[in-house]
Amino acid sequence: MDAWTPNSAGLAQDEPWELPEGWAWVPLKMLSNFIGRGRGPTYVEAGGVPVVNQKCIRWHRLEPRHLKLTSRDAFDRLPPELYIRAGDLLWNSTGTGTIGRALIYDGSIAELTVDSHVTIVRPSSIDPAYLGHFVETSRVQHLVVDGHVGSTNQQELPRSFVEELIVPLAPLAEQRRIVARIDGLFAEIAEGEAALEEARRGLDTFRRAVLKAAVTGELTKDWRERNPVAETGHDLVARMRGSMSKNKRLRTAWTPRTDLPELPDTWAWCAVHEAGDVQLGRQRAPQHHTGAHMRPYLRVANVLEDRLDLSDVKLMNFTPEEFETFALKAGDVLLNEGQAPDLLGRPAMYRGEIEGCCFQKTLLRFRASELVDENFALLVFRHYMHSGRFKRESRITTNIGHLTQVRFVEMEFPIPPPAEVAVILRRVSEALAASADTLAMLDAEAADAARLKQSILKAAFEGHLVPQDPADEPASAMLARLRAANPPVARIRRGRRKTVSEKAKS
Repeated sequence: MDAWTPNSAGLAQDEPWELPEGWAWVPLKMLSNFIGRGRGPTYVEAGGVPVVNQKCIRWHRLEPRHLKLTSRDAFDRLPPELYIRAGDLLWNSTGTGTIGRALIYDGSIAELTVDSHVTIVRPSSIDPAYLGHFVETSRVQHLVVDGHVGSTNQQELPRSFVEELIVPLAPLAEQRRIVARIDGLFAEIAEGEAALEEARRGLDTFRRAVLKAAVTGELTKDWRERNPVAETGHDLVARMRGSMSKNKRLRTAWTPRTDLPELPDTWAWCAVHEAGDVQLGRQRAPQHHTGAHMRPYLRVANVLEDRLDLSDVKLMNFTPEEFETFALKAGDVLLNEGQAPDLLGRPAMYRGEIEGCCFQKTLLRFRASELVDENFALLVFRHYMHSGRFKRESRITTNIGHLTQVRFVEMEFPIPPPAEVAVILRRVSEALAASADTLAMLDAEAADAARLKQSILKAAFEGHLVPQDPADEPASAMLARLRAANPPVARIRRGRRKTVSEKAKS
């Protein structure tokens, strides 16, 4: 075997770090008997062979619920190298956020292949689990993400990079000791991560309980017992209805359903359209992409729960007349009209962040009346999202729920006494602030766990995690055998295999 020199795959000419005695830097192509991507499959609904895609690949595990199926005939036509085997490294090779994620396949599914976005590495002269841990290191992940762009201007992992990636090859016996030690330490960390995740779920339950208590009166039950009010929710609803025109009262007459939750005596139900004005956003269409009155507008992607993401705000033409209808004002609550059913109605408040901003048809705008606090309205709508109230009111099309304006305006809206609203908002703010502090602490601990994992991997591949054993066969001896055999990396044949039926005919 000739001395190996890094090529144009983007790796540094120098070895990344000094290795212990008995180790060696070796390109991955010399440690594998196949490296290649899958094919773009023809999918079927049932009766086919599973195909692994990017969503299926998680660190250290395969997510079977995302598997798709290709036809038996198409599978039989694949080159045999694309039949996945136990010990194969499956490596996501395209896509922001998914590129670089990998797993070692455990052979749990008898027949399996991958699509064209996944690279197969079939180790032959290295422990598969050792290789799997190496590609998880921050150094390899940074190399994967940085500077690899494909023909579609998307992140892509070239085959040349995979082949020329240099691996710190420890003696085989030491590789196995390293894997055992990493697995043991990662198992301990996983227990802590599971506890953090359980705490997160507990916080989520707590936040939902706070929202429910806030809009049903439970949160301020003690306050009501000590504080009689001069104006009740019933008085407030009467005032709201009294301020409507006679025509609007007749047109929008509303009677509460008999199955609504019971409210405190001083609270009252009204309809959403009585509590405020509701407007659906303007339809996005090609004729509005240019014009003399281009204005920023918000869409579903900008409206998260209780916050706006303004990192990507688009422009659309709104005439002065349209601007009068679709302009946002500070205090407006925006709700997702079309969304995954569990996120339907996701609300956030616009607080005047962008001057002259409008909104798209995928959003509903609720503008509270003068007698309703917009911050309390936001709490009501957050509770409706989490409790599934919006979902029950929706119509579902192709897994997307729609909260139509017609249905939304007729939904129930709780009205507490004005004096009680101020107490509710203060208590909710305090409770959710404490929850946010706890969540920040959990996030910090999760980040510590991730950093600890990377520290363990760094120590492992620098030769510091387990002691070296002079009795181990050095990597150089294995390399000598490779020099003698010098097996080339397998490449996919461009021909095809005969199907079972074709073989029978021949």
